[in-house]
Amino acid sequence: MNRTLAFLLLALVGLALGFLAGSLSAPFAFHTPVFISSMGYSSAPVAVPDVVGLSRQDARRVIESGSLLLAGEWSEYGDFETMGLVTRQDPPPGTEVPRGAPVNVFWNVGPLYRPYDPRQLVGLTAGDAEELVADWQLYNGGRSRVPHPTVPEGRVISASPWFPESLSVRRTVRLLVSTGWTGLPLLTGLPIAEAESLLAAKGLVMLVTGETETFRPEDTNRIMEQTPGGGARFQAGDTVRVMVGRAGGGWGQW
Repeated sequence: MNRTLAFLLLALVGLALGFLAGSLSAPFAFHTPVFISSMGYSSAPVAVPDVVGLSRQDARRVIESGSLLLAGEWSEYGDFETMGLVTRQDPPPGTEVPRGAPVNVFWNVGPLYRPYDPRQLVGLTAGDAEELVADWQLYNGGRSRVPHPTVPEGRVISASPWFPESLSVRRTVRLLVSTGWTGLPLLTGLPIAEAESLLAAKGLVMLVTGETETFRPEDTNRIMEQTPGGGARFQAGDTVRVMVGRAGGGWGQW
């Protein structure tokens, strides 16, 4: 046997022995990988629980106790009946997913439009008005302040927007609040007796200097003009001159 043939035989025997050794040792050196989730569990599948109709807190507890991860809580507008509850979920209930898989829930924040009547805010203290706005589940847009001759300091004069019945939760409610009135009282539109009493309480004297014709019956015997005007500085004992409304002939009379 020449050297070439002997070399080939030795090479074949070596290959056979190497293959045999690899086949016997491979099961001890390698194993099937097991993936680990962010929660530390293996990827053995679990069924997604049904959390529709639960509160957000209960939904989180059920999902996490099922070896899953609550990934997102998304708000949606809906009806009052299911307000505050989960209305749908992703993945759907019963879906087989690996342990530690993310689950998203969608919960109802209530209707887009809420009952709203700004007339109920007028005359309240600013704090009470803001509590009522919160009870309507609307958002407070802050306060603006202006002097007002009849609305006491700290109470609501008006609100914006000014239309009753309902308001979108995307709009804020801003209050117009009185800072009070430090000058001469505003008498325009008041009955004579009420205006005289208001001035007397401040040590002022009212003098009726004449009448002015009015075509509005409700203005009869009410203050139509005053001098000095409302808000002017005054001292006790000052005189305020007024013009009083008198019923006119009206349309159709010549």
